[in-house]
Amino acid sequence: MNNKAPLALIGQLLMVLFFALAAAICLQAFAQSESISQSSADRDTAILYAQNAAETLKSTHGDLYKASLMLGGRVQKQTWMISYDRDWQIADHGDFQLTVTRASDTPEGLGAALVSVQNAKGTELFSMTCAWQEVLG
Repeated sequence: MNNKAPLALIGQLLMVLFFALAAAICLQAFAQSESISQSSADRDTAILYAQNAAETLKSTHGDLYKASLMLGGRVQKQTWMISYDRDWQIADHGDFQLTVTRASDTPEGLGAALVSVQNAKGTELFSMTCAWQEVLG
């Protein structure tokens, strides 16, 4: 009967090791979930702000200066830029950069622009092309 005691002890030791390994994996996944959640929230907000900029640009028939007066930011050449801080409030130099660049190779009567949002590392969170019909004459 004494022969079975070490076998039972080894079995229990293996169970403890298995559960410790499973707990470590679960803790690592839980720690990464916060980072993934924040990335997703930033991407969702970037999409919202890019769509807002595109709709504002379309409502002004592609006038970057009028659009910048409505939403903020600055216009340089054919580019409208808005910087946002970590909380997505307009800032001078922020963690996120929304850029709207007018396309120069569009057919007559049609305007287009590329709207993109990047984080501080330069990674693109979202980009889209918007187009509008321009007023001729």
